[in-house]
Amino acid sequence: MEPGKKYKLTLHNTADDSAVNTNIHTHGLHIAGSGDADEITRFVSGGDCLDYTWDIPWDHPGGTNWYHPHYHPLTNNQTQSGAFGLMIIDDDYSQLNSWAHPQNELRVSTVEPSARTAALSFHGGSCTVYKVASDGIWHNTALTTYSGSSFEMTGASRADYAISCDSVGATTIKWGKGVAATIEADTFGSNAGSTERDLGNAPPKPASLTGLDTASPDGTFEISMSGGTISGRSWDEDLPLGAIRYDGIYEWTISGTDVHPYHQYLYRMLIIEPGGCGSHEEGEFYDTISSSDSCRVRFYAIDIGQRMVLHSHAHSLSQEGYGSMTWIDVIGTPSTNQNNVGSYALLLAWQDLYILYCCPHPI
Repeated sequence: MEPGKKYKLTLHNTADDSAVNTNIHTHGLHIAGSGDADEITRFVSGGDCLDYTWDIPWDHPGGTNWYHPHYHPLTNNQTQSGAFGLMIIDDDYSQLNSWAHPQNELRVSTVEPSARTAALSFHGGSCTVYKVASDGIWHNTALTTYSGSSFEMTGASRADYAISCDSVGATTIKWGKGVAATIEADTFGSNAGSTERDLGNAPPKPASLTGLDTASPDGTFEISMSGGTISGRSWDEDLPLGAIRYDGIYEWTISGTDVHPYHQYLYRMLIIEPGGCGSHEEGEFYDTISSSDSCRVRFYAIDIGQRMVLHSHAHSLSQEGYGSMTWIDVIGTPSTNQNNVGSYALLLAWQDLYILYCCPHPI
């Protein structure tokens, strides 16, 4: 997909049983969490279809994102049956050197029931591997900062790797203890034989992801993950965990994510915990966190708001399916709402419209 364009997606539920419901939730798209965009309480029954409208902002960062079903309590079963995939947002790569361009880049999305952290490792070949992006966002530090042969990733995250090799050969990629893939590597011109490669500069970030490292927060909050609850609260569609102000900068401390990983959308989290949190580097952006230590993050509630646009849940798929979710009410949304949804009553009206007219129905 390209920034600045609007996309209409029709989801056809081909299940023979009308009681089998499903929907689509995205990880990484900076779009509305209500209406016909990424509203996770909308669903389509077997034999029917449902329309989505994804309005990609003009300054949307390019990167690797993914999608999966989010209908409860079938999230785990449907995702583990293969209902997930990658979504790529294009970007301006003119400042990258040619060998580090996405055509020579390895995009990885990890999908594992417990979403626990494991190592993505590279074996064989004479290649240098750089992790240049996490959860769909290019790193803030120099693109050669994170290099090695093994990288920790949570079981519900993404990473982009630039790979340069000194000689032709096969490289085996493992996720945890299992072999995930084998790639045939080639040399990249003048880079062959050198130990340090110049990757160039990452594309610029949008305003929503700049200046957070030095910003003063408008509010702080603590979140604890445990079992089927978040901060002691189980899922309630009508009761938010709390409220934040649109156009505010917030600093949250999140704990308990080693056993119950934490995912939030629609605002990316900047890690401000000194030294980072587990495999999550200080100064970089993520949307899914898993760490044995508490983790301090900062985010900017901007561009989109409305009811349920900030949705937090333990992204262990089996736990998520049994209610380990909650939502935050964003107060004071922008005057021009995405996807023509200005209130919850209008949200429901649009939902009904799209269920009725999204595609031809059998007579």
